[in-house]
Amino acid sequence: MSKLTLRSLKHKSFKNKYVEFLDVYSQLFSNEELNLANREKILSIIALFSNVEDQHLRQIGYRMALEYSNKTQDFTPLYDLSINLGLYPVTNQLRTLEDFMSMEAGLFLPTVVDGFIENYRRKGVVFTEQQNRLNNFFDSNIRNTAIIVAPTSYGKSELIVSGIKQSRGSRVCIVVPSKALLAQTRKRILDEKIDWVKRIVSHPEMHRVDDYESVYVLTQERLSRILTADKKMAFDLVFVDEAHNMLAAGDREILLTSTIKILSYRNSDTAFKFLTPFLQEPSSLSFKDSNFESLNYKISEYVKSEKIFVADYRAFEKSFSYYDHFFNHFFEHDNDAENYLEHVIDYSKNKNIVYLNKPKDAQDFARRLAKNLPKINSSTAEKAISEIGEAMHKKYLLLRCLKKGVLYHHGSMPEAVRNYVEYLYTSCDDIKYLVSTSTLLEGVNLPIERMFLLDIRKGIRKMSPSQFKNLIGRVNRFGDIFRSNEIKAIEKLQPQIHVVGSDQYGRVKANLNSFVTEVMHVTKTIKDEPENILLDPVQITDDNRDEFERVMTRLENMEEGISGNPDLPRVCTDAGLKLLENNISELDPLDCENAIQSALDNISDEFGLIDNSRLLMRAIYQAFIAHLETDQSKNRNLVRLKAEEAQMFYAMFLDWKIRRYSYARMIRQMIDYWNQLPPTALVFVGKWGDTTQPEGYLEHFTRIGSSSFVEKVNFAIVRIKEEEDFLEHDLFRFVEILNELEMLDEDFYLLAKYGTNDPKVISLIRNGFSRTFAEMLLTEYSNYFQILDDDQLSFNPELHNKLEEDGVGYIHRQEVLLNVAEEN
Repeated sequence: MSKLTLRSLKHKSFKNKYVEFLDVYSQLFSNEELNLANREKILSIIALFSNVEDQHLRQIGYRMALEYSNKTQDFTPLYDLSINLGLYPVTNQLRTLEDFMSMEAGLFLPTVVDGFIENYRRKGVVFTEQQNRLNNFFDSNIRNTAIIVAPTSYGKSELIVSGIKQSRGSRVCIVVPSKALLAQTRKRILDEKIDWVKRIVSHPEMHRVDDYESVYVLTQERLSRILTADKKMAFDLVFVDEAHNMLAAGDREILLTSTIKILSYRNSDTAFKFLTPFLQEPSSLSFKDSNFESLNYKISEYVKSEKIFVADYRAFEKSFSYYDHFFNHFFEHDNDAENYLEHVIDYSKNKNIVYLNKPKDAQDFARRLAKNLPKINSSTAEKAISEIGEAMHKKYLLLRCLKKGVLYHHGSMPEAVRNYVEYLYTSCDDIKYLVSTSTLLEGVNLPIERMFLLDIRKGIRKMSPSQFKNLIGRVNRFGDIFRSNEIKAIEKLQPQIHVVGSDQYGRVKANLNSFVTEVMHVTKTIKDEPENILLDPVQITDDNRDEFERVMTRLENMEEGISGNPDLPRVCTDAGLKLLENNISELDPLDCENAIQSALDNISDEFGLIDNSRLLMRAIYQAFIAHLETDQSKNRNLVRLKAEEAQMFYAMFLDWKIRRYSYARMIRQMIDYWNQLPPTALVFVGKWGDTTQPEGYLEHFTRIGSSSFVEKVNFAIVRIKEEEDFLEHDLFRFVEILNELEMLDEDFYLLAKYGTNDPKVISLIRNGFSRTFAEMLLTEYSNYFQILDDDQLSFNPELHNKLEEDGVGYIHRQEVLLNVAEEN
C-alpha cells in the first residue's frame, strides 16, 4: 500500500471503492452522527493513509483524525498520529486535556512521550519537528545567506531575535515593508533586552558611523537614505521580512531589491535571511548578476486544516457548500441565513475577521453590520468611544460601530486609531467583529477564530493562491491555539473560512467556486510569478528594457561599478544625482536634469532660502512637478500640483502641521475649507470618490457641498490621513532634495518635517513617538527618561504604571507600550 496515492485513489479502477469512500468521508464532515460501522471504517482509513508515502494522503489522514476527534471527543487517533507526524504541540495539547489524561494514566508510553516532548520545548513553547529543525538549521547557518519559507505562526520573529543575540559586535539590519511591522519588530527586540544592543535605529537621522552596538529596523525607503548618506555603510547580517514582496514590479519592490544589491556589493560576506510565508521556488528570489548563493529551508508540515465554505447570495439566489481541497468536491450544506449579513452573524465565533478589498467597502459593511446588532455593554469600549471621540470627532463612524461590537481597520485610518482598534479587538471580549482590508496581510497578529471574505480581490487583481493562504493562515495562530488547556483548542486546528458572495461587494460575475478551486485545490500547480526586473527569472525584453536600463543607471550612478557596465550614462548635475538618490522614479534625470538644475538656480537667485510653506510648494512645482509627463498614470497624484489651488491647499496643510494642530482641529479646519467652496465644487477624495471630473474616467471626486455634516467629518478623517501620507511619502522626497542642496532655512525644514525645532522633541520623534506625546513626555514625565548621545533613550519601566495611574488614555499609552520595554 505504500504506492497508494491520491491520484491512484481516484483512478477508474477504484471507482466503486472511491464512491464508497467519498460517502463515508462526506458523512464525517457533515452534521450527521457517525454510526459504529462508519466509525470503524474511518479509523481504518486514517490508519491506512497515515502509513503511505503520498503526502496528500497522509494529510487527508490527519485531517480525518482531526474531524473525527472533534466530532466524537475520542482523541486517541489524533494523539497517535500527531506523534508519528512530529506535530508535538498537538500531542502536548492533548496531554493537557483532563479526560484524555485520566484515560491514559498509568501507561508507560505517556511517560516516554512527556520526556520526548521536552526535547522540543524552547522557552516554554513546544515546537513541531520541522520547527525544531528550522531553528537548528538557522543556528548552524547564521553566517550564510538563506531563504526561509515558513507559514504564519512558525516563529520567524524568534529567528530574528536569535540572530541578533548571536551577532554581538556585528551590524544587523531588519528590513520590513511597513511602519506597522517596523513598530512591531522594534517592540519585540526591545522586550528581549538583548545585552549588547544599546540602541534600535529606526530612522535615518539616528544612524551613526562606526556604531556596532545598534540594531537597525528600517523600511526600504529609510535604509536607502542611510546607504545614500553613508557610502561606506554595510551590514554583516540582514533580515528581509515578507521577502515575497520582492517578486512584484512596483517602485517599492524595485527599491528593496536595489538596496539589497548595494549591500551585497559593499560587503560580499553579508548574510541575508529572506523570510517569507510562501514561495514555491527559492530560485524565484535569485538576483541578476549576483555573486551570493543561498541555502534554503521550507516548512512542509500540515498542522492546521482549514475548512472552506462558499456562500452565495447574489441575484436573489442562495447556495451554501463546503469545499474539500483534496478531492476538489463541493458538498452542499443546509443554511438558514437569508443574506450575506445574516450569514456573517449566524456563523460567527467570538473573534471574527471580515475581509474586504477597499477601505470604502470595509467602512460600509461595518456600518451595515452594526445596524443589525444590539449594543454591547463594555466599560473598555465606552472609554475608547470617549477617548477617540475627543481625539478625532464624536461623529466618527468607527464610534457608532464600536457601540455594537464592530471595528474596522484599513490604511486610511490615523495610525494611533488603527493601533487602538487592534488593542480593542484583542483585549475586549465584547468586540466580536473586525472588518479589514489587506492591512492584515503584512504581519498584524490578532486573535482570529473565523474569517469571512466578501471580496476575493487584492487591489485590482484576484488574490493569488499564496495571498489567499497567507491571509487565511492568520486565523487561529499557534499562540492562540496552544495557549489554553481546553478541548476547544483542538477545534481551532480546523478554522472555518467563509467566502461570501453578495451584490454589494466584490465583482458581480465572479465565480466563487472557480476561485476557491484555483487557490486551494492541492493538485493545482502553483508557480511564483516574479515580475521584478532585477530578479534573474525575469527576462529582459523590448517591453521592459527601458525600465531595466533606468534602474541599472540609477544603481551605477549611486554605486560605481555595481552594474558591471561602465558605458551606462552618468548624471552631471547635483540635481540629477539627488533625483537618483531620493528614488524619484517619476522623472528621468538624464532627460531633465539640466532643466531642473536651471530651475533650482533660478529659485535660489529669486527667493534665497525657502522659509515658508507657500514658497516651498511653488519651488516644488517649478523645479520638479512642471517637468512631469501628465499622461503617465503613476504621476496622477503629483500632477495635481500643477494647479495653483492644489499648491495652496498643500501649503495650508503643511502649515497645520507646523502650527501643531491636533487631529480634531484639522478635521474642523478641513470642513471649514470645504464649506468655503462653491456648492457644486468637485473635491478630490481619491478612493472615496463617487464622481469623475468632466473629462476624466476615475471616480476620485465628490461634490462635497451635497454631503451631510457627518459625511464630511468622516471624509475629513480619512482624507487627512491620506494627505499626510502623500505629503510624507511623495512630496517630502522633493523637500529632502531641496534641503540636501541647502535651499531651505534650517528651522523651517525641521518644522516641516517634525512639526517642531526642539532637539529633544525631535529625538523622541525619531525613536517612534508622535510629536504631541513627545511634548507631553518632556513636560510631565521628564524624570522617567533620559536622552543620551546620538538619540539614545533610557527609560524607567515604571513609566508604564505611572501613565496608567494618571489616567492617560490608550491613544498615548500605546506609544510607550510600543517603544519602551516592560519589566519582566
